[in-house]
Amino acid sequence: MASPLPSSPATVAKLACASSCGAAGMVRPGSLLRVRGKTLSKADEVVFMGAAGVDDDVIASTSVRRKTSVDVRVPLGAIPGPVAVVDSNGAVSVPSVGPVVLDPAAPAVAGPSVEIAVRAPRAYYDAATPAAATYVVHGGAPVTVGVDVVRVLDGAVITHWDVPGVAPETPQRVAWDGTVAKVLQADGKYAFRITVAGLAPVSAPFEFFSDRFPILGPSRFGTGVAAFGGGRGHQGEDTFAACGTPLVAAHGGKVKYAGYHVAAGNYLVIDNEGVGTDYVYMHLRDVALVKTGDRVLTGQPIGFVGQTGHADGCHLHFELWTAPGWYSGGAPIDPLPTLRSWLSRG
Repeated sequence: MASPLPSSPATVAKLACASSCGAAGMVRPGSLLRVRGKTLSKADEVVFMGAAGVDDDVIASTSVRRKTSVDVRVPLGAIPGPVAVVDSNGAVSVPSVGPVVLDPAAPAVAGPSVEIAVRAPRAYYDAATPAAATYVVHGGAPVTVGVDVVRVLDGAVITHWDVPGVAPETPQRVAWDGTVAKVLQADGKYAFRITVAGLAPVSAPFEFFSDRFPILGPSRFGTGVAAFGGGRGHQGEDTFAACGTPLVAAHGGKVKYAGYHVAAGNYLVIDNEGVGTDYVYMHLRDVALVKTGDRVLTGQPIGFVGQTGHADGCHLHFELWTAPGWYSGGAPIDPLPTLRSWLSRG
């Protein structure tokens, strides 16, 4: 599955270690990396892209943002490769031409201990990259590691597993798909917790969400006839954005229909995985990037904002249908509160 299409106006021109550097100015986990470029004042995260594909991507939040540079701590699990920035709208920049170069010589760690870092500060259900963490056990012999996913709100252990024979000084990755006994867990703050006998447990928090805002760019919600129920039996919410702004699936699932309608223009309907609802996306600029019957993931590119069909101005007409779904026994409900909640968390 492809990662979101480059859509941020930000650019990355130069990478340099700013502090806690390795040999010859190379970075290593914990180093402060300075990313220089243009239009970086809204860069919230830096993606360490590693090799081709998303499997080895690691994302870290920026610590300082400036117009032409941002600072970020190199996370545990990052490997050599280009970087990209993600802005506050979720839009991704074109990757850097030059790669980040990591010092292969890890600094010495005194005594037995454990390090852990999440793959990304935010994770989504049914996305290409699930909630995950990298950990390293420092010591002289293999050990059994206990892994917990903990709900931060009340400290409850959501799920647990044991990993025997973990070799020291070897990065390990754990992942969680957001479910327990195939039941999707609630949105909120969670943490991976690593326990090794004789050592203090270590944790790495992250936020988990079942859905994400579908427009990767500045937008505004419509009112009056552009709102749900507005004047003409309007069954969705019109959210205005520049034509050509990328759209992603707010929730993964199966495409019930992708095609063209004289009023809806280019549109598609996705039967959401694991929750029973359907989301409808209308007035896409072009034919959708996915086809009827396709399986899509949360955050997967599906098209671009347009004004095809009966549309005044470039916008996404978004509908939320209750179970069992779109024109199959469900009913449309006002999606604005849901859209607002997705937008408020970034």
